[in-house]
Amino acid sequence: MSTWETTEMENNFLNSNKRYIEEVIEYSDAIADVHNDILNNKQTEKDNHRYAMEHITDVINDIRDESSREIDSLKNEIEDLKQMIEELTK
Repeated sequence: MSTWETTEMENNFLNSNKRYIEEVIEYSDAIADVHNDILNNKQTEKDNHRYAMEHITDVINDIRDESSREIDSLKNEIEDLKQMIEELTK
């Protein structure tokens, strides 16, 4: 083999390796993007779950408060009715 042939083979080898490395780097960027997307989606899922649980807790507390007020109101009405019946039966 002549020097020119060796240099030509080396150039082809280097060019092939260069293209391979560029593809690997380009592919690794895509992998990094996918990895970041997965992490972002996991965080969004956690945030959405936390928000949903807080909202559910707020709704439950509102229902309990409203129920307590309604029960108290009904108790008062029952007491008023008892007094009215007592007065009517005298």
